[in-house]
Amino acid sequence: MLSFNRSFFATAVLVSAALTLTACGPKDAGSTGSKRGSSSSSGHSAKKAGKENSKKVKKARKNTGDCPSIGTGHKIIWVNNVEGAMNNIIAKDARMHCDPKSQAGASYQPIGQLTTYSVASGATKVTIISKKDSRQKALTAQSGGIAHVKTCADPDGKSYDGGQTKADTSDCWGQNFYDVAVDKNNKITQMTEIYGS
Repeated sequence: MLSFNRSFFATAVLVSAALTLTACGPKDAGSTGSKRGSSSSSGHSAKKAGKENSKKVKKARKNTGDCPSIGTGHKIIWVNNVEGAMNNIIAKDARMHCDPKSQAGASYQPIGQLTTYSVASGATKVTIISKKDSRQKALTAQSGGIAHVKTCADPDGKSYDGGQTKADTSDCWGQNFYDVAVDKNNKITQMTEIYGS
């Protein structure tokens, strides 16, 4: 009688173990254990799920205040003023300060000496921040881009020649930081006004 109970008990343990393994398979959403399957398809599924999760994490980071990166061949400048007949942009290089954990965005600080730049041509793309429209606008240097830069860098109109009226600065964002691409001759080939906190 005792041997019958032992074999019954052993069979019950094996059946119970088999049921447990069936219930915790890799497709079980509630399973938190290791997924060591012997088939290559379960390994493939795990890799695919890992890649999808990685993409979701990257996308979430992108939308939570990560610091901007400066493109190759670009730099950030702070415009002090524009001289002459819109020919010379007098600016300092700028340093970016940004902590992705704070989600406050980037802030910029002018550094170093003033440098003189000019635009490559009247068709040079200049993207400005329009405070009135609450958005960026794509212009060219000749069709309002550099005029905006000059007006906003000189809110009191002190660098304007005699006889000109004070410019309307109500469309100025007010920080005068720009992401620029500059060629070897210090000519700006692209200019984009940027937001800073």
